[in-house]
Amino acid sequence: MNGKVPIWFDSRFGAIEQSEHMKLCGYVARVSTLRRGVKLTIPLNPAKHHLDILTRGTVKSFQLVKRYGKYYVHVNVEYVVPTQPVYAVRGIDLGVKRSTASVMLKPNQPLRSSDFSIQTDGLKRDQLNRLEKRVAELRRAKKWAPLKQIRHKRLHVSEYYDRLAAKQVATTSQDCLVAVGYSKGIKYTNPKGNGSPRQRRMLAHWTYARMIRYIQEECAKVGVPAEALDERWSSRTCHRCGSRNTERITQSIFHCWNCELIYNADYNATINIGSPFLPVATTRRATDDLAYTGDEQAREIVACEPRSPHPFMGGS
Repeated sequence: MNGKVPIWFDSRFGAIEQSEHMKLCGYVARVSTLRRGVKLTIPLNPAKHHLDILTRGTVKSFQLVKRYGKYYVHVNVEYVVPTQPVYAVRGIDLGVKRSTASVMLKPNQPLRSSDFSIQTDGLKRDQLNRLEKRVAELRRAKKWAPLKQIRHKRLHVSEYYDRLAAKQVATTSQDCLVAVGYSKGIKYTNPKGNGSPRQRRMLAHWTYARMIRYIQEECAKVGVPAEALDERWSSRTCHRCGSRNTERITQSIFHCWNCELIYNADYNATINIGSPFLPVATTRRATDDLAYTGDEQAREIVACEPRSPHPFMGGS
């Protein structure tokens, strides 16, 4: 109430107990007071999700928090999750214009179209754009009271949709090892956004570190191992032959000059991110027609001509 940081109560000072006699609620928080043998009883109103967590684990500690005029109890629950067996690797590439692009890599099995997936964040961007317009209107009107009430709204919306995307990754990655590309330092190595002011603003608000943390947390809840891998050169390296003599025909089309592979750029990066965790990496030297054999995704890419001549052949 005085703006101080709330303390954590453990078994020495309080407990979360289940009440069988109270009709108002099923759980209460018991907190010790300065009077010996006298405890303060606080009725709780947990949701179904909270009840599932309380029943599956052991309560280690809790704290009382007052936020926006309401009181909350934050409970620290510890429970053991059995580790899932690993039969495949899911490579995940985080993006600025879409949430995630992923591919399921199975040892000694060709890639199929069903192994690829993309999560878009259209709803998240729509709500954030509407919220930013609302903030701009309130600032122009100098309505500071309603502006203060929504000062944390943008952060909460972004965190909510990032958590939903992480949960979807965890639920669809059973019996897999999740490998997430970590774009460490990308905001500092690309301060100008490749010459685009819009790209610079998007990079400034790109919360890739929080997204990786959410994915690791949600995967840990279901026993799925998750690793963060440095993704440098993953977008410019051909997953077929390992060559970096490549180009982007468009933003989404990747072309390799060495083996003449034409592929989706996001999927090429996901394969490079997940491949190191396989017993035998998918990257290998290309042979004749290797770029279009045994891979449905490569055959589905629309054939198109490179936009620039081969760097070693010259041209007019």
